[in-house]
Amino acid sequence: MCEVLRFTLHISSFMLFLAVCAPAFAAPNDRCLMCHSAKGFAKAGAGGRAISLYVDEPTLEASVHGGKLCTDCHADMAGQRLPHKPSAQPVQCIRCHHVGNGVGAPQASPMDQYRDSVHGKAAERGDPDAPGCKDCHGYHDVRSHLDPRSRTYRANIPETCARCHSDSNMAARHGIPVRQPLKLYRNSVHGRAVTDQGLLSAAVCTDCHGVHGIKAATDSDSKVNRPNIPETCGRCHEKGLEEYKASIHGTARAEGIHDAPVCTDCHGEHTIQSPSSPDSTVYPTHVVATCSKCHASARMAKTYGLPADRLTTYIGSYHGVANKFGQVTVANCATCHGAHNILPSTDARSLVNRRNLPHTCGKCHPGATANFAKGSIHLAPSRAKDRGVYWVRKLYSIFVFGLISSFAAYVGLDLVSRCLRRSRRGRRE
Repeated sequence: MCEVLRFTLHISSFMLFLAVCAPAFAAPNDRCLMCHSAKGFAKAGAGGRAISLYVDEPTLEASVHGGKLCTDCHADMAGQRLPHKPSAQPVQCIRCHHVGNGVGAPQASPMDQYRDSVHGKAAERGDPDAPGCKDCHGYHDVRSHLDPRSRTYRANIPETCARCHSDSNMAARHGIPVRQPLKLYRNSVHGRAVTDQGLLSAAVCTDCHGVHGIKAATDSDSKVNRPNIPETCGRCHEKGLEEYKASIHGTARAEGIHDAPVCTDCHGEHTIQSPSSPDSTVYPTHVVATCSKCHASARMAKTYGLPADRLTTYIGSYHGVANKFGQVTVANCATCHGAHNILPSTDARSLVNRRNLPHTCGKCHPGATANFAKGSIHLAPSRAKDRGVYWVRKLYSIFVFGLISSFAAYVGLDLVSRCLRRSRRGRRE
């Protein structure tokens, strides 16, 4: 009987202990959520604006930080009595997100990259528009970049970046030249591949600009700095990069010639379209205008010794006239010279090398022989060059002028004769 009483006393004491002390042994986050789980929980911000302090517990548990303690992030709140101090210190993500961390976070140094980025430098200056970790990754809803619901999931990255970069006022404040980049991107070949086809390998903002280490285009280390653009595009377009590097444009760029064209000069940036799209800058009817930006420039011709008559001689040819009137199958610059693999005519690999012209012309003119390589291609006859064509044109011009003049004289004389006859008839009557 004594044993039963002793056991009952122990049980009663334990139950009393739980009733009094259980709150101290509850899940640590429960103490925070006693207040922060209330949807209306907020504090007054600048100008009397209410700042929500609400935390949705299911959202937090479903995030990559689910199971972590609130104080793992809000470290300055650890050990404080409730109610805690009214203002918390900003969360320092670098406490976990660094190389060598032992908490299971990715083994990388995003903060080091961020500090040296255009965003990090803006934050260091105290710019209120500068984005921090939470602006891209979220607050309590941070998810893995492999989760389709994550802000950093590949298909969602354009919208995430656009939260700032589609703000025209912010773009104006910071001198950002591209306005409405999301709209332009969505209409591009890359954007449609992601949104319409679900092709996640298609380029998104971070593929071209970087992730945490985004730098200004004027920075020599930037992925979109002009000399670096071919390598940036070449991460996906490997064959195009290989051909470009060996081309006259690629070798000129490697030699430090700033005017040498890179991918974006021909294809555009956020507006890139498929070559088969009539809106593309490299569509057959637009290729001539694209190439002419450089090859019809008097400055470029003078600086680099380029022929200055390539546009005018092409436009005056049968090919040029047909192209002007919308014929997409007629030869244009790229048809003869190539696209990424453009080489000087003196190079044995060039499509316009004398030995290769029959094959090049034969793509449109089956059975082309060596005769296709005779004479000038961009024909600009003069007394010193292509004299036969020059004098035939001269004689033809003289003949046509003489013929028209003769017809005009004949008509004029006939009119004079008719007037004279009418005048004589009138006098007789």
